[in-house]
Amino acid sequence: MIRRWHPLNDLARLERKMDSFFNELWRGFSPRAFAEAQFGSFPVDVLDQGDEIIVRAELPGVEKDKIDLRCTEDSISIATEKSEQKQIKDSTWVVQESSFGKMVRTISLDSQIDPDRAYASFENGVLTVTLPKTGPSKRGRSIQIN
Repeated sequence: MIRRWHPLNDLARLERKMDSFFNELWRGFSPRAFAEAQFGSFPVDVLDQGDEIIVRAELPGVEKDKIDLRCTEDSISIATEKSEQKQIKDSTWVVQESSFGKMVRTISLDSQIDPDRAYASFENGVLTVTLPKTGPSKRGRSIQIN
């Protein structure tokens, strides 16, 4: 079978390839990824231990007095700023993977906590926050279906 050549067929094929390329490129981006790129981020672990919630945040290179820690009855917010290292005179970075600037994480909690009884410690670059619970979550309730 002989097909007639048409320039729009080639353009359509090119368009499909470009769509595929950009879909792959943007697949790893999410609103969280954009926020982390703008403000920086750090790893956080949240553990539910029954009567309290433990939050651990890795903040290497951050000074204790540069951490702003806030919590409400159902969330915790950790904000900090890490100063950039001064470059040594007559040198050039070969690899620089450290992040600098403002870093913020806000985490919603499934349980109600008592912010007045919360306490925190900071040791070896790890922030540990203990959040005592006040009771079960009041975020919602079960609704019977008739």
